[in-house]
Amino acid sequence: MSSIEYKISPSDFEMIRSVLDDAGYDVSVLVEDQSLFNTAALLVTKLFLSGVDSRSALAAKLECQLGRAGKHRAGSGNLNSGDKWNFCLTLA
Repeated sequence: MSSIEYKISPSDFEMIRSVLDDAGYDVSVLVEDQSLFNTAALLVTKLFLSGVDSRSALAAKLECQLGRAGKHRAGSGNLNSGDKWNFCLTLA
């Protein structure tokens, strides 16, 4: 089985990190809930590698999929869970 190697430039890595930070997935989340941080980091990285290279699109997809981290974590807000799911699908 062959493996595929992806290279992320330092500027792209910084963009991914800033998307995570802005959504609240920072060092404090890494310390408190490593699994949640890893899930968010993996999601944003996979989206980036699949061709989503806009900072705003990455941020929107992260918020739809996982919400914001920390005390401001988005539940359903003004949307019920079905509406939120449909909204996320329209961003895909």
